Amino acid sequence: MARGDAQEKLFLAAFDEYSGALFRHAFFRLSDREKALDAVQDTFLKAWDFIRTGGEVKSYKAFLYRVLSNLIIDEYRKKRADSLDMLLEEAPSVIEKEVAEGSVLEVELAMDEEALIGAVREAIEKLEPPYRAAVTLRFIDGFMPREIAEALSITENVASVRIHRGVAKLKEILKHHET
Repeated sequence: MARGDAQEKLFLAAFDEYSGALFRHAFFRLSDREKALDAVQDTFLKAWDFIRTGGEVKSYKAFLYRVLSNLIIDEYRKKRADSLDMLLEEAPSVIEKEVAEGSVLEVELAMDEEALIGAVREAIEKLEPPYRAAVTLRFIDGFMPREIAEALSITENVASVRIHRGVAKLKEILKHHET
């Protein structure tokens, strides 16, 4: 089997394995389905261009997340849409649907959970980008500090520190949110 065929098979296997997780990560960070789809598509296009021109990938997972993270940073720099307004506009239809389908207790619990998720999502958006990326990769995508370090091209120690500080900052933001 030629090197090109082997690289193509590895690339296609990486696509099959990571495309869903990359989309969820992009969607969580961008809060926009279309932008997330575009970011994942661009990630795989850039990865394929890199491989096609002779680049070698040791860890597809780390490489793809690094490319995606860079694209997300570029998107933030462009002019990010305010996702909170979009969520607030959609909220009445979600509440109406839940009220029609569940008991009062179920509706209250669902609304509490939605409010908590919204508060955490809003708090994550307030984190500085390095902390936001580390916290998202750790707690949303389930990465270990070593994998975060590879994905963000930092040391494992720096990844751990960013996670720790990011969580501390999140707690502080949420504490002020409650009052």
